[in-house]
Amino acid sequence: MSDTLDENGLTLETLSELKADIIAQAKTIYGSDINVASDTPDGQAIAVLAQIASDQREIIQSVYNSFNPDTASGSVLDQRCAINGIQRKSGTFTIVPVVVTTTKAVALIGLDGSSESVDNIPSGIFTIKDNSGNLFYLISSITTETGSQTLSFRAANIGNVAVTAGTITTISTVTAGISSVINNAGVTQQGVDEETDTNLRIRRQSAVGRTSQGYTDSLSTAISELDNVESVIVNENYTDTEDANGIPAHSVWIVVQGGTDDDIAAAIYAKRPAGVGMKGDEEVYITRENGFEIIIKFDRPVEVPLYIKFNLALSGSGIIDTSAIKTAIVDNVLYNIGENATTDKIITYLKNLSNKYIITGCQISTDNTNWYETITIPSLKDRFTLSTANIEITT
Repeated sequence: MSDTLDENGLTLETLSELKADIIAQAKTIYGSDINVASDTPDGQAIAVLAQIASDQREIIQSVYNSFNPDTASGSVLDQRCAINGIQRKSGTFTIVPVVVTTTKAVALIGLDGSSESVDNIPSGIFTIKDNSGNLFYLISSITTETGSQTLSFRAANIGNVAVTAGTITTISTVTAGISSVINNAGVTQQGVDEETDTNLRIRRQSAVGRTSQGYTDSLSTAISELDNVESVIVNENYTDTEDANGIPAHSVWIVVQGGTDDDIAAAIYAKRPAGVGMKGDEEVYITRENGFEIIIKFDRPVEVPLYIKFNLALSGSGIIDTSAIKTAIVDNVLYNIGENATTDKIITYLKNLSNKYIITGCQISTDNTNWYETITIPSLKDRFTLSTANIEITT
């Protein structure tokens, strides 16, 4: 087989195929009786050349995959999403009030203009630490008074830094006049992690409704762009009778993971056409401009754990790190709300992960007993979820 790029996509030679090609060419040059066993100098040289060629093809495969926003990752995914006008949701910092007790007036250096920065931290900034080793920076420079005062501190790391009251007690920047620090209350602002590649891919798929004239696409896009929303699905029944999913006539059933109830309700109120009913157990009251209230209904997803098992081999030499593969599957294979589970999705991801992988016997289950290649979602509000503990890989 030769490397090809055609209407069927990119197909690259495997390590074993490359090695066979080089051996064939070597025998053409030096004769068919050349010794190319793995323990000979010629055999070892051929193995090195084949591995170099295989490594180059892995890079080519990664570049090819990066053109598809459903397989791209990192900064390349950001570039692909920018074509649709979509930006990755950035992470935020955890902010916590801390009681600082002093024995005299002390000038403390804070973040000031660098309060949103991770790298440009002022020299000598007053820093404290919790029992887990998380650092916190003073937000604003201040000259303290003698006694106790409550000051705001920001986590050094962006994202979901969990804070428990009474755990921030260590002074990292030892300063004369500061006798103690402690956080007696909860956080002022809980930080959130930067949007993952997987969630960004799903949001990009939903956001194709940004320029659509269909109100269901507009609803999906408006909700998906809200803070902390991970996934949304808008199901519509445009018939005159209740459908098989229990959606009333001329109504929508919106299921949202993440985000606040009030934000979601406001987005539905803004985008839902008049006369379209709603289904859902979550109810939020919104006061209209005329003073009357309207009830906005939607649902939250129900998580359904999914079990996966498959056999994995390599075409050529190499090491199979099953723990890393399980983590990669959990991080990158994400089923949307109401989406059926198929083994095709898992196999396709693994093939994109490495063209050396040979996957056989891939099956999925919801009870770890009965195994299938396709599982229909029990309800449109359900969502299949993955965990490394529920993945079995036989090498």
